[in-house]
Amino acid sequence: MRHSSASAGLPADVVVFERGWLSSNNVLFLGGEETALVDTGYATHAEQTVALVESVLGGRPLDRILNTHLHSDHCGGNAALQAHYPSIRTDIPPGEASFVESWDQQGLSFLATGQTCPRFVFTGLLQPGAECVLGAGLGRFTPRRATILTPSFCSSQERER
Repeated sequence: MRHSSASAGLPADVVVFERGWLSSNNVLFLGGEETALVDTGYATHAEQTVALVESVLGGRPLDRILNTHLHSDHCGGNAALQAHYPSIRTDIPPGEASFVESWDQQGLSFLATGQTCPRFVFTGLLQPGAECVLGAGLGRFTPRRATILTPSFCSSQERER
């Protein structure tokens, strides 16, 4: 597991945690007002994910998780990060929200794939085509697609409580 940013040709406010085979990479954005992590890795890597995020952020909090989709290698670290950063916001694709609310592990595909994912909550929905300010305004996020580094702006639809 390694992480890279400016030395790999990325802007200094974008840090990639490169994971192994069949595991999602995580992208940490360091904005002036907000920090955000795209995808959180497997539950078995959750302690490592928290440690990596903490090592980059220092004493600064992680403000937001953005999940591209909810396979266990993309959201397995959500619960650990939510426990470590109690004020964190977590945005997920709307098509999987009902499965998270009822914690339907079959609907989330965890049972069928033999995967483990600790229960987590979400605070917002990333609507298809939504764009987000990530880092210094360099991120574009579209649920179920990769993060693209382009100048953009975004807002997520906050979940009604």
